[in-house]
Amino acid sequence: MAGLILVSAGIGLGWSVVAVWLGPRIGYVDPPGESPLRPHARPAVPLGGVGVFLGVHVGLVLGAEFAPALAVATAMVLVLGLIDDRSGLAPWVRLVGWAAAGLVVTSGVTIEEPGGAAGRVLVVGLVLLAVNAVNLFDGLDGLAGSSAVLSPVGLALLAGQRGVGDAVPILTAGAVAGFLVLNWHPARVFLGNSGAYVVGVLLAWGIVATSPGGGSELVVAAGVLGVFAVDLAVTVIRRAGAGRPLFAGDRSHVYDQVRDQGWSVPAVVAAATAAQSVVVVVVVVADRLGSPTVGAVAVAGLLAIIIGGLVVAGFARMAE
Repeated sequence: MAGLILVSAGIGLGWSVVAVWLGPRIGYVDPPGESPLRPHARPAVPLGGVGVFLGVHVGLVLGAEFAPALAVATAMVLVLGLIDDRSGLAPWVRLVGWAAAGLVVTSGVTIEEPGGAAGRVLVVGLVLLAVNAVNLFDGLDGLAGSSAVLSPVGLALLAGQRGVGDAVPILTAGAVAGFLVLNWHPARVFLGNSGAYVVGVLLAWGIVATSPGGGSELVVAAGVLGVFAVDLAVTVIRRAGAGRPLFAGDRSHVYDQVRDQGWSVPAVVAAATAAQSVVVVVVVVADRLGSPTVGAVAVAGLLAIIIGGLVVAGFARMAE
């Protein structure tokens, strides 16, 4: 497995190098200052997700664990995101595309509780949650990438504890780590919408694959979304409170507000990575408590406390 992780990381890094050269030639480059939603310091290419996609699936093929449903679902959101990065798509088009990919995911991994149609709806909902959470958190150099390495590591540890064999999480961690080399501040490559969508689907797949029993087991595994889920929750509260559309971008994310207080980009990323590390450790430990229900309450309680603390601290407001 170590060799496959290195292959995935190598592909993630190798593609990033190619993307730096290719992006400007095919119209995929974001100059600094072009958008307030991407306050990067140098021109960067939003094509990193292609390397993550290739790194994971090549690793699965080499390890004889290729998952056709996952390949189709991630290919769907990759294409959707590439179009979105280039031309922009209406929110309803993105929503339909994410939901369709979620339905494909349900043909590859399932949960026992709740089963049937309810279980499929739950998995689709998880895909929508993960895709949006990762995308919203991808606002600073290295921010989403750093946490997107830790989340699948947590899933791999859960899979080991639960006796479930699934290579997707650890290969995801490898591919994202390779991409992160050129995504570090000052970034030359971004995940882009396409990459955020791909990582979101990969994380949702990993959560379901490591939680075949569903129920409280699934809640514990979903806790690895950590800072992604926290930022999404605070964003929903902020935009709803301000009467803003939920899909309208803004520069009032927690990381934006901390950045506006004078923190450097590396400092913000380090703080977020530390927070994500704590959440992942709590998830892995909670899974060993013996009772899935107790573990689920512990994980959900921790995330609720973090979200509530940020709201009380004033981070659920629109920046002026």
